[in-house]
Amino acid sequence: MKFKQIVAVDTVNLSEGVLTELQKYSEKPFCIYSSDPKNQTEIIKRIGNADCVLVSWRTSISKDVLEKCANIKYIGLCATSFANIDLEETKNRKIVVSNVSNYGDEATAEWVFAQLLSLARGLGKYQWKEMPCELFGKTLGIIGLGNVGKHVAQLGLGFGMQVLYHSKTRKPEFEEKGVQFMALHDLIKNSDIVSLHVPKNTKVLSKKEFELFKEGAVLVNTCLGEVFDEKDFKGWIKKGKNFAIFDLAISEAYQKTFKKTKNVIFGEVIAARTAESKQRLSARVLENLKAFLEKKPVNIVN
Repeated sequence: MKFKQIVAVDTVNLSEGVLTELQKYSEKPFCIYSSDPKNQTEIIKRIGNADCVLVSWRTSISKDVLEKCANIKYIGLCATSFANIDLEETKNRKIVVSNVSNYGDEATAEWVFAQLLSLARGLGKYQWKEMPCELFGKTLGIIGLGNVGKHVAQLGLGFGMQVLYHSKTRKPEFEEKGVQFMALHDLIKNSDIVSLHVPKNTKVLSKKEFELFKEGAVLVNTCLGEVFDEKDFKGWIKKGKNFAIFDLAISEAYQKTFKKTKNVIFGEVIAARTAESKQRLSARVLENLKAFLEKKPVNIVN
């Protein structure tokens, strides 16, 4: 079976091999866009009469888009987060939406520690303490022990850090390894470094939480969307020698507001983007699409 038309509406970060392979499943030429659409009108124009849409987490597929692009049968998310898709409307229209999870977790965790090592040893523009210091013996607090959080915890243990976590559900298998569960406020009070790993746009820190941080603490944020208010963060980052490390894939609003803020470090590359993660993502996007055509859809999120 084939789709009548497959369209990749934005920069989906798939390998050349898989992009070529996808043409086999589209009757009309597979349409690939190498930039992100600027507005909803452009999204609708790009999709047109396509019945299969491939999209990243950055482009919104709203109710209006779905109404105007009535031929869509399948949306293949080239990402884990599905907050950009109107899932209720897709369900009403019997459109299957599949996503890809666990493809960039290792890469993101490694990026976190690359940034922390650079800050601790003073390898870049900033140095955490007066003298270069070790991560060994420091306390790492992880908020959200999902797939990425688990990889960060493993690396933290490997560096000889005391690792704490706060999550919606307890993780006994990690507690057996020495990772300690704590209430959110207790975790913040006790951590030298706090690393956020929560779903897109989950507001996890407010002024109250920022006031609990140790003086000279480090906040690491690789989450999509906005996970704290800008005003609350601004007040915190100005105090003492607090530092924040941000992934380039975070909220555009944060990038615009904090890119030139003192003691805010933006990585020069996207945390999850490596050759290996691209291959994993590409393979799973293709698997999801083929499963739908075989009438055995997998990784459905709606």
